[in-house]
Amino acid sequence: MLEGLRDRARDPARRAEREADLACPPLPDELAYIWNMFLRLNARRSAGFSLEPISFSEIESFTRLSGLRLSPFEVRLIEDLDNLFRAVHLTEKS
Repeated sequence: MLEGLRDRARDPARRAEREADLACPPLPDELAYIWNMFLRLNARRSAGFSLEPISFSEIESFTRLSGLRLSPFEVRLIEDLDNLFRAVHLTEKS
């Protein structure tokens, strides 16, 4: 996702900022499944005037329909990813 933002950045300073954002440790293989779940949930996020958090009912529906079982820790990771995603989104709109 950040690669796309970097590639669309026309301002050299903005592009350098995106490059710095990408210079982070790679996602551990052990957490890739959480990232993929977040991406699936995020792709079906309700649209409105603002970027709303992924709701517990959406997470519950996702797990029920997909046949996945999430521990409370895994739900919290998805919440944390969503909070970070929305924070970055708000920063981008400013």
